[in-house]
Amino acid sequence: MSFTSTTVKDFLLQRSYLELSLGLLALRVVYVVLARLYQAYYEVWLDGGFVEHLEQLHTIYGPVIRVRPNELHFSSPEAYFAIYPSYSKFTKEPAFYKCFGEDESSQKAEEILNPLFSRRAILKLEGLVDLFIERLATEYTDKPANLFRGLRAVTMDIVTAYCYAHSFEGLSAPNFNHPILVAIESAMPIMTATKHFPILNVLHLLPDWATSLLNPDIVGVVQLRHFLSKQIDGILANPASLNHMNHETVYHHLVTPELLKSQQVPSKKSLMEEALAFLLAGTDTTSNAMVIGFFHVLNNPAIKKKLESELVAAWPDKDIPLSYEQLEKLPYLTGVIKESLRLSLGVTVPLPRVNDAASVVIDGVTVPPNSIVSSGVSFVLLNPNIFPDPHVFNPERWTHADSKLLDKYLVVFSKGPRSCIAINLAWAELYLMFGYSMRMLDMTLFETSAADVAFRYHTVPVWRGRPLQAVIKPQTS
Repeated sequence: MSFTSTTVKDFLLQRSYLELSLGLLALRVVYVVLARLYQAYYEVWLDGGFVEHLEQLHTIYGPVIRVRPNELHFSSPEAYFAIYPSYSKFTKEPAFYKCFGEDESSQKAEEILNPLFSRRAILKLEGLVDLFIERLATEYTDKPANLFRGLRAVTMDIVTAYCYAHSFEGLSAPNFNHPILVAIESAMPIMTATKHFPILNVLHLLPDWATSLLNPDIVGVVQLRHFLSKQIDGILANPASLNHMNHETVYHHLVTPELLKSQQVPSKKSLMEEALAFLLAGTDTTSNAMVIGFFHVLNNPAIKKKLESELVAAWPDKDIPLSYEQLEKLPYLTGVIKESLRLSLGVTVPLPRVNDAASVVIDGVTVPPNSIVSSGVSFVLLNPNIFPDPHVFNPERWTHADSKLLDKYLVVFSKGPRSCIAINLAWAELYLMFGYSMRMLDMTLFETSAADVAFRYHTVPVWRGRPLQAVIKPQTS
C-alpha cells in the first residue's frame, strides 16, 4: 500500500485533532479537580473559610463569580431571591446534600410533615416548652453556667420530645455536657470534609466500637443511632404503637394508615435520616441564635435594661405564666430575636441549586441548563445596604415604623418551597426562651468575650472560642 502526500497530511491532521482533543479533555479534568481542591482547601484546611474568601472575591470581581467550572456564586440580594424563590424553580445539587444523608424521599417527607409543624400544633405544646424553661431557671442558679451547652440542651430536649415523644434529657447532664450534643458539635467539620472527599463515607460503615475508638466525641451519635433504630423498628413492626404516644410525632405523619395501605411508607433508612435531620436542624439553628442573642443582650447594659423593662411592663407578675402569643406581640423582644437570627445566619454556606431547565437570566447573567448556582445568606443578612452597620447587634432596626420591609431579608430559614418546615417550632422556642430567661433570671456574663462568639462556617456555625457562660440568679424585680 502506498501513501501519497495527501494521505500522510490527512493522517497527521487527524492525529493532531485527536491529540488536541485528548489534551483539552485532560486539561478539563485537571481544572475540575483543582477547582474542587481549591474550595476544599478553604473549607477544610482553613476551617470553614470559604465564605470569607467569597466575600473577598466579590469585592474584587463583582456580583457574579465562577467558583467551579459549572457553578456560579451571586452576591446580590436580587440574585438570592431568584435562586431560592417561593416556588420550585431549581433542584438541589445531589452531591452537596449526599453527605447529610438527604435524598428524594427527604423532599417528599417535607410535604407530609408540614401539618406537624403548623402553628396550631405548636401552640398545643406550649406547656412542654414551659417545662424545659422552668428546669433551666430552677436547677442552674447562683453559679457560673455553661449557657452554650445549656441552650443547646434545651433545644435538643424540646425537639426530641416534640418529634420523637422522648426527651434525651440534655438538661439533666452534668454541666449540660450530653454526649449527643458533644457529638453534633464534632460532626459538622467532619461533614465538611466528607462533602469534598466522599471516600470518607466509608466511616459510616464501621462498627460502633471502631467509630467510638477513632473519635470518642462521636460516641453520642452511636447512642443516638441505637435509640432511633430501636424506636423505628418497633413502630414499623407495630404501627398501632403510635397511638400510645402522648402527642403527635414525625412518625405519625410518615407512617400513616393511608401510606401503609398504599405501601408508600418510607424505609427504615429514610426514617432514620429524617429523624437525624430534625435533631440536627432543630438543635442548631435556634440554639445558635440564642447564643448570639444572649451574649449581646448580656454584654450591652442598655439593651438588657430596655428588654427587661418591656418584659416587666407586659408581665408584672412573673408567677403568672405569659403565653407565646403574648410574648410575640412585644416589639423590642421581637427585635432582639430577629437580630439574633440575623447575626447567627442559620445555614452559613451557599446551598447549591441546579438549573435543569432552559437557560435563565439571574442578575443580568444568562445561566445555561445544567449549571449550578448559589448565593450565601450572609450576602443578604450582612448586606450594609439593607442593614447599616451589619455586624452591630441593633434590635431597634426591627422596631421602626417601616421595619416590616426588612422581614423579607431575614432569610435565616430560607424563603423557598423547601424552607425550614420547623420554623413555627423555632419561633416558639425563641420567644419562650428569651422571654422567660430574661424575665425570670438575672444573668451576668462570666469569662466570655466577643471573640468567643465568633464562629467558623461549616454549613452551620462551629464555635472555637470559650463557651458562653454566665452567673445566674433569680430575678428579684
